[in-house]
Amino acid sequence: MSSSDPSPVTWSTRWQEAWDAAQPKISLIRGLYNTSDSPTPRPLRVNQLDSELLDQQLIHLLCEPLQRALGVVNTSLRTRFELELSLLVQLTLYKFSVWTHGATYGSKLQGLRYNVAHNAKGPLSPSGLPRCTLVIHGALTILLPYCYNRLRNHAVSRAWPDAPSNDKRHIAWKTLTRLEVAHSLLGLLNFAVFLCNGRYRSLTDRLLKMVLVPTKSKVTREVSYEFMNRQMVWHAFTEFLLFLLPLISAKFLQRSFVRGMSRLTSLLIPSPNDRKSRQRKHGKYEALPVDQCAICAENASYTLDLGYSADALTLLAPYPSTKERPSQVVPDDEMPIFAIHTPYVTSCGHIYCYYCITERMIRTAEEGAETGWECLRCAEHVRSADRWETEESVARDSGSDSDYEFSSEFGATDLSGSVSSYMGSLTE
Repeated sequence: MSSSDPSPVTWSTRWQEAWDAAQPKISLIRGLYNTSDSPTPRPLRVNQLDSELLDQQLIHLLCEPLQRALGVVNTSLRTRFELELSLLVQLTLYKFSVWTHGATYGSKLQGLRYNVAHNAKGPLSPSGLPRCTLVIHGALTILLPYCYNRLRNHAVSRAWPDAPSNDKRHIAWKTLTRLEVAHSLLGLLNFAVFLCNGRYRSLTDRLLKMVLVPTKSKVTREVSYEFMNRQMVWHAFTEFLLFLLPLISAKFLQRSFVRGMSRLTSLLIPSPNDRKSRQRKHGKYEALPVDQCAICAENASYTLDLGYSADALTLLAPYPSTKERPSQVVPDDEMPIFAIHTPYVTSCGHIYCYYCITERMIRTAEEGAETGWECLRCAEHVRSADRWETEESVARDSGSDSDYEFSSEFGATDLSGSVSSYMGSLTE
């Protein structure tokens, strides 16, 4: 160590002098730190707006069942006292929320509460806020909108807008409309300022200097997407069902289920009459004469006003065979005649009216039956039908020179002989 280096005593002396010189600045900084207020957390704007929406939804949920219950008693009472019910619900909520706890239920869910910016004098409410301020706040937010809505409904019911221009009622209506427009403009201006500084969500809060402050010292912005995801899933599922349900035929599913259950039952529990029924099937109207349409007879059996006697209707009952016909004889004038119009022969060999067989086959196709329509005479499944012509008509058509023939009879075609002979040849 050279002689020019300062000694340790000299270094300590210099450090002490620097420390003593910095003491006034350190003391000043400490004083400023102790006297300055601690920074207060600022509430989020979205939380303040969400709290207002939650309060509106809560009022709607509470008013709806009361109005429905009042409508059950008397419908006119529901329309007449709708505003009064809403006023009662709002006053009750205000008493048990803002007056007692200093925050609405929506503000509590968002972690906010009211705070008065100025030091108001007077008695305090249970929430710690000035009682006079809360009374004015409740009157401006609840009573004033009720009075305005009631006055507007009264003016509309008494036709104030349609009154003459110099009438007091028309002048009062124009004044009310101008006040509404001015309030809307001021509300829009206040909302723009609120978006800038995040204070005073409404005009009433700005007038009374009531701000929403966080209930906790540390505010963390927590955004949960669980509700949004659930809503999107249900929305997509609902749209899928609305697209799929029109494509599903309930009758086809029911018929397929019944058919499958019947087949399963027949396989598990075979009936002793299955072998006999497979050998020869019998239709419901096998006993009906062959020159009459069985579909017309079935349609007539469902008609209440037929005009036939009870004995004639017994012939329309489905008999399994011709041997079980009733023994009584029905007169010819009371015998129901279901003549065949435009005969068509089915794939099983029986003849029906063109319109009857077409209607049944179209209905079966619309229902989606795979096996086809069941014949009323032989219980076989009909898959097709063709135009039936007698040999006489074919010969007449071939020997005729003209392309068109007209018949003077507009009623039923007389096919009793030809149809009977045709059906007899089929049975042989």
